[in-house]
Amino acid sequence: MTDVVDRPPGPRERQRRRTREEILDVALAVIGELGAGALNMSEVARRVGLRQPSLYQYFDSRLAIYDALFERGMNQHLELVRAAVAANAPGLPALRAIITASITFTVEDPALTQLLFFPAVPGFEPSERAYRPSLEVQEVIASAVAAAIDRCELHPAAGTERGTSLLVALSAGISSLQLGNDQHARPGEARFAPLAAPALEMFEAYFSPEKPAGWRP
Repeated sequence: MTDVVDRPPGPRERQRRRTREEILDVALAVIGELGAGALNMSEVARRVGLRQPSLYQYFDSRLAIYDALFERGMNQHLELVRAAVAANAPGLPALRAIITASITFTVEDPALTQLLFFPAVPGFEPSERAYRPSLEVQEVIASAVAAAIDRCELHPAAGTERGTSLLVALSAGISSLQLGNDQHARPGEARFAPLAAPALEMFEAYFSPEKPAGWRP
């Protein structure tokens, strides 16, 4: 049986991929200006320099652009989370780095955050492929929590669904407040993003390994 060898893309396919990425960049810029729900295919085509029918050769619908943006954004988030884990010791240091990186990611790209973490586009549901990186992020977070539990840095209850939900709520809440009330703050002057550290300290205190046996949150 002959092994199948992946051939590098030819010039036409490389150009097609570059155009797709340009379309996504422009679509994200439009979202940033008008809001996630206001993406307009004709405006995207105009800015890219294509006729609108030609745009459909790359994305067959507005929802397809949303899906591709969602997948690209979630992959970026996944890369940041993995990098945070790789650069820190297992357990609480890695967990703190994950949450800090996630909040920074959302605050620095509010347009993409609307699409990834808020129901900003009526009728849009990411495809299974686009959503897969989000599930991987959840696995990385769960692994970091489990490592902290193994090192007796957190109570085992932190690894339950309730525990991880509280952690996500802390992170999402800080991001939402920052984007909703202080989105255009200059570096170093943000009001809510710096609350990540004390919020995590409260989480760690709540799930202290010194809680009595049988304790449940």
